[in-house]
Amino acid sequence: MTLHRKLFLLGMAAALAGCASVPTQYLTLSSPSPVPARQSLQGQGLPIVVAHVQMPADIDRLYLTTLQGKHRLDVAGHVRWAAPLGGMAQKVLAQDLASELPDKTVLMPGDPIPNGPYLLVKINVQSFIPSNDGKVFLQADWFISRMPDGHLQTQGRSHFYRGNIPSSPTAQAAAMSQLLERLSGELAHHLG
Repeated sequence: MTLHRKLFLLGMAAALAGCASVPTQYLTLSSPSPVPARQSLQGQGLPIVVAHVQMPADIDRLYLTTLQGKHRLDVAGHVRWAAPLGGMAQKVLAQDLASELPDKTVLMPGDPIPNGPYLLVKINVQSFIPSNDGKVFLQADWFISRMPDGHLQTQGRSHFYRGNIPSSPTAQAAAMSQLLERLSGELAHHLG
């Protein structure tokens, strides 16, 4: 084996060892509100179901995506979401709504859909991304329909942002969770 080939193999081994030494960090969205005590399934009014939250393809990734200027996104190499972003947002919104509407029945993701009438909350996220200048944005269209006939009761567009967020992925995920809590507050106003 030539010296050139040995140096090449040694360099490749060092590069692979360097890549393997950076641990992957897993992030989750969580409800900043305390998780409510077990709710009765006989709450006042129609049960509320939060549908899977639709996320735009540019941020619906395994890895944390941040806005790096007006026309550039950065996809983190070692910072991943613990689960799909839309599913985590659905769970957080359902938990937040249950906290804000304690007299109502808010079904959690995976609960069986009622046989009778219920209210379906659909959210179509337009933007939900942290930026490199310490801001986190959430813009979403939302729809509340009476099911099973699908009659649209109300709809809206919400835009929230938080500033002065540290650049750490954990702080960005916490800020994203807080923006979902603000969205659930607006939804609770229309569901209450």
